[in-house]
Amino acid sequence: MPFKLDVRVRPIAPMGNLLAYANVTIGGCFKIDGFRICSGEKGLYVNMPSTQDNKGNWRDVCWPVTADFRRQLNEALIEGYGAAIESLQATLDATKGAAEKPSLTGALKENAGKEKSQPVKAAAAKDGPSR
Repeated sequence: MPFKLDVRVRPIAPMGNLLAYANVTIGGCFKIDGFRICSGEKGLYVNMPSTQDNKGNWRDVCWPVTADFRRQLNEALIEGYGAAIESLQATLDATKGAAEKPSLTGALKENAGKEKSQPVKAAAAKDGPSR
């Protein structure tokens, strides 16, 4: 039986094999924080939220009970990671495009350093006002 999963992924600058943190809300009523999306020899995988015990060992604090739910959860988190990366790339592309467009401020600064030429005065202005 599929559950409604709301996945939030926060990509980070890669640290070793760690690529992102994530949380999942199950059925709109139960939220789990602390998932880690990592990269390995066989591709992306999900680490369950875990805590360190007093001996320094790491233990998962929650885990899927059925293989079907584990598959659904892993797929949702990996797809969420892909969507987050695509969103970041789109933002980067939009920002890069905006940076390449000339700005009015940049043009003014550029022109401020150039030699200033005197504007040509109209002949009528030299002769005085006309009556």
